[in-house]
Amino acid sequence: LTLRKIKSRYQSRWRTLTIDYVRLLYRLTSQRLRMYNLNGIQKWIDLECGFQPHLSASNINLFKNNLSMWILRYGYDKVTYSSPSMDRGTACELGIVSALTEKLTLKQATNQAIEYYNDQVHTDHDDHVKQVAYIEPIIKNAYDTLVELGIPEFDEGDRQQKVEFELVDHEQNWVADIIGYLDLVYPDKGLIVDIKTTLRTPSVMSWSHQLQRAIYQTGKDNYSVKFLYVTPKASTFREDGDKSILEQAKVYVNKMNYFCYMLSPSQAKRCIPLQDDFYFNGHQDLKEFYNGH
Repeated sequence: LTLRKIKSRYQSRWRTLTIDYVRLLYRLTSQRLRMYNLNGIQKWIDLECGFQPHLSASNINLFKNNLSMWILRYGYDKVTYSSPSMDRGTACELGIVSALTEKLTLKQATNQAIEYYNDQVHTDHDDHVKQVAYIEPIIKNAYDTLVELGIPEFDEGDRQQKVEFELVDHEQNWVADIIGYLDLVYPDKGLIVDIKTTLRTPSVMSWSHQLQRAIYQTGKDNYSVKFLYVTPKASTFREDGDKSILEQAKVYVNKMNYFCYMLSPSQAKRCIPLQDDFYFNGHQDLKEFYNGH
């Protein structure tokens, strides 16, 4: 063996031993391991401005898809308010769950969902009216597909079940908690279903959805995970991708860590141009805040 190969092998084994030692230490002392050796991300967490001490699919996806909105969310704790399409999705999921758990009849659950939607305030009246028309057929299509699976299981108070595991990068020598929340869990069938209400079913799941699915699959590795895309016309199950996408996610976490290490939220806001896409639709206030000093 050459000296370079010996050194590389030694360093690789040392990184593995270091990670394993830290994980064991935290378990022996009954402490929850949140972040280890992600000093840049920890710097933003310590600011207490929106970055919680864990990772999630939404965090990584937003960093990948719109860095300017990510800076506002995790550096300034700026949360976007809902749009008609987002509230339509929330209303549909509320109705679907109420019907599947047999708390309400399908008709009652649909009426409840429409009532919830109409209670939301939207500045775009035409879009509000357009979206409300989709609620009834979406709930029916989802219910017809899922009712045969039985009654899903929830935590106390009908709360979504939480999945959590340690994401480990031996190469860069870090560990981080990553969490997710499950829509529908069927323990007797070993099945998790995530509901995606939409107006058009994708031919292939997006990278963002595949990452979300991989997180659920890793956190509940004895379950199968399916995403149900529900439109006003049909319902379709998708199972694209696998857990190997987590290796790609680690690349983004490393970039995120270095980004946070090099820049404070204020410096990041001054350096990174605003990416004015659908994330900023209806959020003129956030645009002005981002571009201001």
